[in-house]
Amino acid sequence: MVDKAIVNNNFKTSKLYFQLMNRDKVPSAAVIWCSLSLPKYRFILWQASLKHLLTRDNLVKCHLQLSSCLCPICEMHQECHEHLFFQCQFAAQVRKGVASWLGRLIWPTCFQDWIRWMEGKPKTLQQKIVAAGLAASVYLIWWNRNQCVFNSFSFSVCKVVSMIQDSIKARVVSLSKANLKNNDITFLRNQKLL
Repeated sequence: MVDKAIVNNNFKTSKLYFQLMNRDKVPSAAVIWCSLSLPKYRFILWQASLKHLLTRDNLVKCHLQLSSCLCPICEMHQECHEHLFFQCQFAAQVRKGVASWLGRLIWPTCFQDWIRWMEGKPKTLQQKIVAAGLAASVYLIWWNRNQCVFNSFSFSVCKVVSMIQDSIKARVVSLSKANLKNNDITFLRNQKLL
């Protein structure tokens, strides 16, 4: 194992470390850590994919007393990852708004299908924009949920979709036009990203 950590007659500590860690590749990592997404969006998407966000069902598991276990947005069902991102009407309408804008985002309606959907690496600019749309959607649904919990206020679906669009537009504008292909420029113009 140590001899595999030697590269060009130099010992590489990082090589040995990664061998000892025996890291399994996470199939959804390329979508989660897509460079077109804002870092805070990536982090929340990562936490959501692991079901580590502190939704009310997770807080109850930590033996915290809550006044209500209902979703703070719709106040109709118990809050959990499955409900917040897939079953809540607010999330469904945000997904629909983003999908109609991007024309490609077909977000699965259950957690396991969602994880499988995120497998693979976004290679084209369009795929990276879809990945960024997913990350922005998850982040802003979570952010709106926190607005409901801490400020007793919910933004409208239109406002959240608009924030997702603005976020992605800002990231796309930062791209170097010299590196874009003609079909990428056409796509960006059709989606009103340029």
